[in-house]
Amino acid sequence: MVLSSLLSKPCISLLTSKPFPDNKNNKLSPTSFTLYSSLKTNGIALNKSGLIPFAATFLVFSDYMKNSILLSALSNAGVIYIMTHDSIGPGEDGPTHQPVEQLAGLRAVPRLLVFRPADGNETAGAHRVAIENRDALRIIALSRQKVAANLEGTSAYEVEKGGYIISDNSGKSLPDIILISTGSEPCLCEESAKMLRKEGRKVRLVSLVF
Repeated sequence: MVLSSLLSKPCISLLTSKPFPDNKNNKLSPTSFTLYSSLKTNGIALNKSGLIPFAATFLVFSDYMKNSILLSALSNAGVIYIMTHDSIGPGEDGPTHQPVEQLAGLRAVPRLLVFRPADGNETAGAHRVAIENRDALRIIALSRQKVAANLEGTSAYEVEKGGYIISDNSGKSLPDIILISTGSEPCLCEESAKMLRKEGRKVRLVSLVF
């Protein structure tokens, strides 16, 4: 079952295109989403029915959901939250939809795994790790920016390590610079690494997914 705060289209979270209630997509306003997601997704997860409930909305709206998220984490409810539009760059909705401190706050919650994949490979890996950790609460934060579909060097299977090396021209010696990035930033850091390598620097690029 999918719970989405009237944002199924921008979050790309629809399981089917049929209108509600003929399918399994529940569309809610951002305010009702807070209580409803707590009751339904936590209830489905704790019922141990075998279903994997996930809810989808913009990352900035996670502030509305703090109680529900904390309840999920403390209850070991296997809920997956898909939080999109995670970039601090202002989008078409303006600064009111511009997340700044939300990631730091979510990463401070106990028993909560926060994934911020860089591309399609890492997104697939994040979903795999999330599904394998059924007793932990998981949040997958996805970008609204146009990033590379598959960045060279990324791997779905390396995601389970939390962080790994995407590219490195230092060989057996120590790098001059280590660039650590996450989410939409590895694309930018890769371009920076290429410029630095042209100047003769040894650069290691690391993707820190979670």
